[in-house]
Amino acid sequence: MVIQAGVVDERPTVDVLRWPTEAEGRNAIRVEVVLLGGFEVRVDGHAVASRHWSRRHSSALVKLLALSAGRSLHRELVIDALWPDLTIDDAAPRLHKAAHYARRALGHRDAIILNADTVNLCPQDDVWVDMVQFRQLAEDALRDEGVASAGGALALYGGDLLPRDLYEPWTEPHRLHLRRLHLELLHQAKDWHGALAADPADEPAHLALAQRYLERGDRAAALRQLDQLDHAMVEALGLDPSQRALDLRRELTRRTRRRSSIDEVSGVGHDAPSCPAAELTQPCCA
Repeated sequence: MVIQAGVVDERPTVDVLRWPTEAEGRNAIRVEVVLLGGFEVRVDGHAVASRHWSRRHSSALVKLLALSAGRSLHRELVIDALWPDLTIDDAAPRLHKAAHYARRALGHRDAIILNADTVNLCPQDDVWVDMVQFRQLAEDALRDEGVASAGGALALYGGDLLPRDLYEPWTEPHRLHLRRLHLELLHQAKDWHGALAADPADEPAHLALAQRYLERGDRAAALRQLDQLDHAMVEALGLDPSQRALDLRRELTRRTRRRSSIDEVSGVGHDAPSCPAAELTQPCCA
């Protein structure tokens, strides 16, 4: 059993993974690497127990290579990422040590291959990386522009990239790119609440929700949404709302005053029927 990001995972784990030898054949090896929302490696369905990643640089090496194109990276770039303060000669023994413990965790001496110029992760095996799969599905969905395809890609997004490695500089460009893809997919799927959970200062999401409330005839909820937008813009960005947000607020205020005037003239109380739906659902701004 593996506990990851506060969730108990019932997938089987084993203390020592032993991959088939060359004589036994290695065609069936399947390696799955999870990087979104946490870190986990599964070999033929068996999760590598977290205690095998107790050495920080062994797990960092696997993560770094899994993020790299083709799971391969130049040796000097690996050293720059993991040991930025050391010279290549001083860091080389540490790289070999990290590779050794990564191989032990993964269960095979070919799991990490050190060539003259490159370092490779499981080059001979069938490897699936959730981040790579999500990125491909997300890019395909954004080209497709469909709601269903966006939902399919979103289902694979398990959370922020490597949340326990937030301060590792080599993770940041990947994390920002994936966050951007995630937010674009939420917009495409019209999941405005999800978009605001990802970015509370997302003005288009606030405006879309305010417009949705207005179309339902709930002007009070629309105004509350605009109030939340004002607060988020000031707190997160130090900016005033856009002209579109100001126009929407003015239109909502105008409609509220108009309704109040109608009620006063007609003597209608709070229990009276609301204004015709046509008046409430007419779009108030471009």
